[in-house]
Amino acid sequence: MARAVRQPVDRRSLADQYVTDFSLFIKERCPEAHLEISFTRYEEEDAHIRVFPPETLSEEEGERLGHEIGERSIDILLETGLLIL
Repeated sequence: MARAVRQPVDRRSLADQYVTDFSLFIKERCPEAHLEISFTRYEEEDAHIRVFPPETLSEEEGERLGHEIGERSIDILLETGLLIL
């Protein structure tokens, strides 16, 4: 029986994949949000996603969104070692 050979993935490719997934996660929760993505590395950080929610978002909705984004960022860090802020 043939086994699938897992190809090594470089950190940048892995970051690309997770930033894309994370961006989709954010857009699912707030489709009107504007996102800016940067792969500029600062110390241990692998990427940044700046989220600009619409002005119409209530304070409560903004807090909920911020909490969900923070939780997902921590999940990604624990799963992969990637620090995406």
